[in-house]
Parts: sequence; structure tokens; C-alpha cells
Amino acid sequence: MSRRIVKWSPPYRGENVERPDFDLVEIERDGPIGRIILNSPEKRNPLGYERLLQIEMAAKEMELDDEIRVIIIKGQGPSFSAGYDITPTPEGEPKRNTPENGYHHPDRDTAWQAYDHEHLRVYTSLFDLQKPVIAQIHGHCLAGGSELAAFCDLRIVADDAKIGWPVGRNWSPGNLQITPWLMGMTRAKYYMFTSEAISGKQAAEWAWATESVPADQLEARTEEIARKIALTPTDLIMLTKRSINRQFEIMGFKTGMASSADHLAIALLRPSFTRGDEFVERSHKMGLKAALDWREQAFDNKMSDEARAAAGEMPEGDAKPEGGAPRYGG
Repeated sequence: MSRRIVKWSPPYRGENVERPDFDLVEIERDGPIGRIILNSPEKRNPLGYERLLQIEMAAKEMELDDEIRVIIIKGQGPSFSAGYDITPTPEGEPKRNTPENGYHHPDRDTAWQAYDHEHLRVYTSLFDLQKPVIAQIHGHCLAGGSELAAFCDLRIVADDAKIGWPVGRNWSPGNLQITPWLMGMTRAKYYMFTSEAISGKQAAEWAWATESVPADQLEARTEEIARKIALTPTDLIMLTKRSINRQFEIMGFKTGMASSADHLAIALLRPSFTRGDEFVERSHKMGLKAALDWREQAFDNKMSDEARAAAGEMPEGDAKPEGGAPRYGG
């Protein structure tokens, strides 16, 4: 009888370890296709510390399953994922994005950016997995959701999906700067500088996505591609995947990902953030939805003012009428 060991990382074949109860993702096994389904549609499938661990564990378990040759990650409800769960945590509830007592040490975690390196560790497990991983994307695919999708091998998207990095407007220069590797420097700069969402169709044109299809064809097309890939034996496809990945590693891909975590640490220590971020303050006082609405309205109003000024309709810098939406950043 084998001895049961305590192991917190995903198991290897035949190890007698305690398996987790998957409650933040649903697992489907359908012949050669495995599916990991984000199952919080009422919140647009937000990502957090526990859900990311469950995604990683599910993928690693499917890697051990000889029947499964391709893995699809998708979301229930109206969206793939709206990003990391930044809803303020009420006192007494478990933290949503970090372990209860932090990662290493509260004085070091921010400078080390342990939060971002944990995301990178999970996403790299998908990047390095022996089996191909496909993101099936519909609705919103924002911020952390776009990172999860970007580290999958293929991204099949609905034409009307919305892919974006809205946190570039007040928080992050790009937690993990994978975007330039997918769409090139010029388009990546436009995408990250404006923080405007792009459609699934545009994402395919810019090479962020593998393919874009009408929303009502998304599932059928994703399954079709997955089953076509599944015709190739795993011991061959794993070498094909590794050989392609290695080309990007030689060019510095993994070093670049680690470097982007360093820049996030600096971004959270910059003066305009440490003086007090109005978005964060509003989310605590008024709720996340109200803060998100304020941020988008503030940017839209500011852009409208500048467009009107450029057209000569109003002097540049004129204040909004009293009672109007506040400008971003106060």
C-alpha cells in the first residue's frame, strides 16, 4: 500500500495525494476533449487566488488523463471573464486575490510583486502543459481574463467579444506584458495606451486571437478545431508545442514576463497612486460597479471635451458644468 504524502502542487501520475474539490470551475471530460468551465456567470467569472489554483490543478489532472488530448477553457453566462476580482473584501471574509496572510511577507510582497508572479506561475503551467489549451472567448475578456486567454495556445473568439485592459487607466501598465508578443509593438502600444477594448474581429485581425467567428458559431468552431488537433498523438503534439514555445523563450519571452511583474511593482509605488487612488476610494465607499461606472464616464467625458476643443467648440481646459461627472484622477 502506497504511503499518502502531503503535496500542495499538482500530482504526478499515480501519486496518492489528496485531490481538491472543484467548486470554482466545472470539469468536463468528453472523449479526447477536456473542458474547464469558469462557473460564476453572475459576476462575469472573475479570477481570484483560489479559482486560478483550481484552473491550474484541473489542467494538470487532465494532462495525466490519457484519453484527453486537448483542453478548452471557457466561461458560463454572458462572458469569458471580466478579470481579477477587485470587489472590496468585507472585514472578516477571506481575501479574494491573495492568501489570507500574504505570500511571503507583507513588507516584501509588493516590491517583489508576489501577486503577479503567482499569476505568472499559473499561466506558465498552461504555456508549458504537454497538451494544447484553447480559450473559447465570448462576451467580456478583460484585464486578468485577457491574460488567462493570452497564455493559452489558441484563442477562438466571438466577433462581438470585447477584449481589453481597462485597468491601464488607473492601476497597471500591464501586469504581464504578453500583448506585444501577440500583436506586435505598434498595435500593442495603441491597445495599452488607450485602454480601449477591441472586438473579437479586430483581435483576430491584430493576431491577438487565432480566429474570430459569429457568436452563434463559437462553440461549434472551437470544438471542431479541438477535435482536429486531437487527431495527433499527445507525444507528438507536446513536442510540437514545446518546439514553438522554445523559439519565443530563446527570444526572451519568459524573461520579459518576469520583467513586466517588476514594472507592476513600480507602478504601485508611483506617486500618483500612493497619494491616494480615487477609483480605489470610490470602490470602497460606493461599491465596485459605481467606481467602474465613474471611471468609464470620466474618461468618456474627458475625451469628449478634448474632441470638442480640437473642433473649436469650447476652449481647451474648460470645466464641466457643476454637477457633471468628475474628471478622471480628480
